[in-house]
Amino acid sequence: MNMRFKLENDVEFSPSERCLIGADGTVLELTENSLRFLILLLNGVTEKEKLIHQVWKEQSGAISESSYYGQLYALRKAFSQVGLRETLIRTIPRKGAQYVGKVTKIATEKPDTTPEKVLHSSAQPEPESVTPPIQHREDAPVAITEKRENERLPKPATLFSDRRWNFLVSLLAVVAVCWLSTLSVLIIYILLRSYM
Repeated sequence: MNMRFKLENDVEFSPSERCLIGADGTVLELTENSLRFLILLLNGVTEKEKLIHQVWKEQSGAISESSYYGQLYALRKAFSQVGLRETLIRTIPRKGAQYVGKVTKIATEKPDTTPEKVLHSSAQPEPESVTPPIQHREDAPVAITEKRENERLPKPATLFSDRRWNFLVSLLAVVAVCWLSTLSVLIIYILLRSYM
């Protein structure tokens, strides 16, 4: 059985065939990163850190924000090429991204025949383990039914991006300024008193 998702404007997304299929039959094959990104968005993942970790999980080292935003741009462009509005992928400022359109899970018995038009092709075949198991209720966002192994890893520490940390640093800065001001006034007072 082949699982597909019907998005807005009769556009279908087939994770197993790694493509978007427009209402006119136009097929747009997705890159590995676009496939992962779209699966995560359809499963309700919105946090930038989780999206980056899942999409670029095999790459060691830091992923730049430009890679993240470049992937958002590529996925929005793919949407427009198959007849979807780019605004269906909404940026949540300083938080992440979200798919805001309608999505319905559909099952087909067998894969489709050769598509009419192919706009973009990827050189690498899709490994079977890329598409997570998905459960869907009618007219609700799709959800992952079981966690994959890499999702069980501990969340990286975000101590320095926490609001409490920013408040503590600000409070320490105010205390330091007050202390230095008091010390300066005390030194000036002692110097003036010694000259009198």
